[in-house]
Amino acid sequence: MSLQVVNCMALTPSSVAAAPARSLPAPAARPSGAKAPASAVGLAVALALRLPHAAGTSRRRSRLILNSIWSTGKPRRELLRPETRIAHAKAPARADGIRLCSGISELVESYDAFTLDQYGVLHDGRQAYPGASECLAKMKEAGKPCVILSNYAGRAERQKARLPDIGFNPDDLAGVVTSGEMAFRYLAKQGKFGKRVLWIAWTELEARGLGDFFEGLEGYTLAESVGEADFILVSGVQSRFAGTAVEDACDYEETGNHRLYRPIFRAAIQRQLPMICANPDLRVMRPGGWKAYLGGSLAAYYERLGGQVIYFGKPYTSAFEEARHQLCHAVAGGDADRALELELDEDFRICHIGDSLHHDVKGAISVGFDAAFVAKTGIHAEDMGGQDSELTQVGIRDLCEEEEVPLPQSAVPCFAW
Repeated sequence: MSLQVVNCMALTPSSVAAAPARSLPAPAARPSGAKAPASAVGLAVALALRLPHAAGTSRRRSRLILNSIWSTGKPRRELLRPETRIAHAKAPARADGIRLCSGISELVESYDAFTLDQYGVLHDGRQAYPGASECLAKMKEAGKPCVILSNYAGRAERQKARLPDIGFNPDDLAGVVTSGEMAFRYLAKQGKFGKRVLWIAWTELEARGLGDFFEGLEGYTLAESVGEADFILVSGVQSRFAGTAVEDACDYEETGNHRLYRPIFRAAIQRQLPMICANPDLRVMRPGGWKAYLGGSLAAYYERLGGQVIYFGKPYTSAFEEARHQLCHAVAGGDADRALELELDEDFRICHIGDSLHHDVKGAISVGFDAAFVAKTGIHAEDMGGQDSELTQVGIRDLCEEEEVPLPQSAVPCFAW
């Protein structure tokens, strides 16, 4: 049986299957002088039929909007968001393709808003990097709203509440998007896989911000065996059957040894259990300079064995679109109509600042954001020669070519003003 990897909720022209063909009735003639409809349906029709390109709506998205109206009587909200395409006419010219900056202050005037990776950019998991907290405060002073966009497996509010302990003021942010929050919302709305969860997480759930993850998820229970489970949820890599009496810890984080999970995964695939990955990061730099294996590595192994995986977070489209949505609402000050205008505005310039070429740079560019690569504090710090080496275009180009990812528009040594 062929199982397909699903980029859940990434409703873009490149990722949504075409809706079934159907004949739409011709629109009724409107009496002379009648006003255009002001409802959401009217707006969708106007976007789909009259302003497909000026509003940033592709022909395929137009068809999806119309099919949604035809089948449900209203447009699906996700489809009213265009695939993000940012115009950079106001940004400084980069004849060589990569703009090397000594600090974030050199970028702020080129963009209207920013999304920020967290781990490896703002902090190392325990404390803020030097100058990072001050830089975030200065970005707010400059009128540049920032949203954290993180592959953190816990809820967004838990992550936001943790920021003061690391050294940041949550009031300096316009919002927080986490992969765990997106997974939570999916489980809260769907439940189509069943509600018995084989949970792979961490032994210290509270310390990892996962102690209350299932609060508000009605009817979900934790399975103590593969035979009891309806699906697998990956929120970490250390604890098998997390939160149960048969919880079993392993050293996958340090070793990346797939054999630790092979029997469980083979049995799960035999039962065709889907997997939900709430943290698609493959590896991350830990304090002390060692690279840990994370949930994305486990999910990739499950795929290789033939399993079905649903991913949440970067580099997938839905994560960046949610961050854009929060930025637009922050700029609009709660005005829903203005927020929608911003979401459709190709001149609303967003830059994503991150340290991972695969999750941050590749993901941002794939949805139309600009990408600023943080080279000296994150997962690629060693690849870039460490803190004391010079940041060069040649070095970045060589690494991007080796990793088979597009070039970022700019690069900085670290997240500092």
